[in-house]
Amino acid sequence: METVQDITIQPDQLKKFAEELYQKAGVDTEHAKLMADLQVETDLRNVHSHGTRMLPGYIRSISKGEINPVPQVHVVQEGPAFAVIDGDNGLGHPSSVLAMKMAIEKAQLVGVAATGVRNAGHFGAAACYSMMAAESNMIGFSTTNTGRATVVAPGGITPVTANNALSYALPTGNEHPIVLDMACGASSWGKIGTLKMYGEPIPEDWLLNTEGQPTVDPSQGPILMPAAGPRGYGLALTMGILAGPLVGGLMACHKNHGEPSEHFFWVINVSSFTNFEEYVAEIDRGIRTIQASKTTEGIDQVYLPGELEWRKREAWLANGIPLHVDHLKGLASIAEELGIEIFWE
Repeated sequence: METVQDITIQPDQLKKFAEELYQKAGVDTEHAKLMADLQVETDLRNVHSHGTRMLPGYIRSISKGEINPVPQVHVVQEGPAFAVIDGDNGLGHPSSVLAMKMAIEKAQLVGVAATGVRNAGHFGAAACYSMMAAESNMIGFSTTNTGRATVVAPGGITPVTANNALSYALPTGNEHPIVLDMACGASSWGKIGTLKMYGEPIPEDWLLNTEGQPTVDPSQGPILMPAAGPRGYGLALTMGILAGPLVGGLMACHKNHGEPSEHFFWVINVSSFTNFEEYVAEIDRGIRTIQASKTTEGIDQVYLPGELEWRKREAWLANGIPLHVDHLKGLASIAEELGIEIFWE
């Protein structure tokens, strides 16, 4: 979605700027760098809704005392194939990275491992964590139970689940990893914000108003329909239990605004199940078969999950990231509040 409303920003400059903003807000150097790296990487993958556009909101939550900028992240339960981490009400990304690192290390020893995070903030794009496993030649999974309920069950008008995201990342050989990253609602709220920002229409079957009537106006539609009806609802509910009561949190239907989020991760060590080289050879062969499959009129190619994001990343690493002017205004506003100069004027 590149338009005249966009300004091209170099990723290294954006990382440095984001890191400086977090440090000025009181986040320690290690966590500030991690946040900047993950959010700019998300922008590079054209998932701006979960990249640096979220930075002002995170920092304002810190300034309001809703998020702890210097959490003492710690393990509260652990065994050979599992761990539960308390995020100490800090930003969700650092505790989630730790959780996925622990899951990878444990899966190297025992084949399969799962970890959870409780008492933490929003963790951004779910793919940030599943992709860590794929980089280690493992299959990764991540999900979240984020915030209060905003998604209805089919036939209902009272939200009963959060719009929980889930992501799988599957390692490959010469091809890019297959990366599925999806919301369980009809869309992510961030995607709705992106469409609004660019003046694009909201599909008619996404939002409901408080009376349960369909609307295409995000300001009048605080309720989200589930993706694919009962399927999306079932996924959202299940994800919210894995990344909720299982790790010591609440179900979204029992949360109030501003309560912490929980996250859940698991990893499969491919080499524990089969020969890794044979596995990736077959996956790569399957990718090429799918890419070469016949298409309907006017369609050049079908794509694997995550393929479009990989293509954007390659192009934008070389040429810069196009960001909407309102996205940059949001960053400029928080920079002004913190007394930091912007670099793109």
